[in-house]
Amino acid sequence: MSEAVNASGILLEAGTNELEVLVFSVGPTRYGVNVAKIREIIGQVKVVHVPITHPAIVGVFKLRESVIPLVDLQLFFEPEVGSEATQRTVILTEFNDVQMGFLVDTVERIFRLNWSEVRPMPTAQEASETVVTSVCEVEGGLVLMLDFERIVFEIQGRADVFKVADDVSGSIPSDRGAQHILLAEDSPTIRKAIESNLIQAGFVQVTSTSDGAEAWSTLEASLAGKDSAPFTIVVTDIEMPSMDGLHLCKRVKEHRQLRDLPVVVFSSLVSDSNLQKCKAVGADAAITKPQMVRLVGLLDELLAPSDSGTGHGKAEMLLAVD
Repeated sequence: MSEAVNASGILLEAGTNELEVLVFSVGPTRYGVNVAKIREIIGQVKVVHVPITHPAIVGVFKLRESVIPLVDLQLFFEPEVGSEATQRTVILTEFNDVQMGFLVDTVERIFRLNWSEVRPMPTAQEASETVVTSVCEVEGGLVLMLDFERIVFEIQGRADVFKVADDVSGSIPSDRGAQHILLAEDSPTIRKAIESNLIQAGFVQVTSTSDGAEAWSTLEASLAGKDSAPFTIVVTDIEMPSMDGLHLCKRVKEHRQLRDLPVVVFSSLVSDSNLQKCKAVGADAAITKPQMVRLVGLLDELLAPSDSGTGHGKAEMLLAVD
């Protein structure tokens, strides 16, 4: 079961299928966020209110040399209901090259979990509308894992963040249609966006899965001859219930029949430390999610025939977006 992580507890080994979760509360509900998305916890900040903005943004604050938007999660969930907490806390996050502060009622502590303990959120409503990706049990109570990416995209109004540029989708190499891509992404919204954009770019054979465990089962089925077209590349998120993308990549690269299959990590968590973890599990490339144009070009590079005329080419190095 879950165990609390002490102050020095850091997940150094890649591909263990573990994560560290910061548990916090908004009203009576306990939520969780992957520690990899957190820069720091702040007690109080001086907020400057900004007019004509998203109703959940209570203003901006300055931290060292950065001016950062502050989102009140209580107002995001229930715009008409304010928090009753007398003293609140700011969780400063950073992912997809965006810093954002989130105002919460209380912060508990960090827990270490295995992704196998994290279950997909039951579909009580239309899956694409929820900002809760999964649920886990911590110290006898349920914790809802929030889709902070979706929250930020919704607040920023970045509906076109995954749009493929015209110069990419307008000139489609003929061999893209022959490739079979396995996509592993737990967010229904992002999964549909990536799939539709890959198809628009000419990669018409895309098999989508909702987590690493489903992706691994799909790969095993393809090896057993249950899939008419073998996969030629894997594109995976890192954060996913049941099995994360790093553990999926490690399994692929340790498998005798699959180890030459290129794996691209396409995640909001491609930081310097996570790049090292991607390298450690054998990923062929890693880039941040908003860079859909870079993803299409990278797929072309990795899927190009090698100089010997057999197999696929390899990227010279792991790529990260500055």
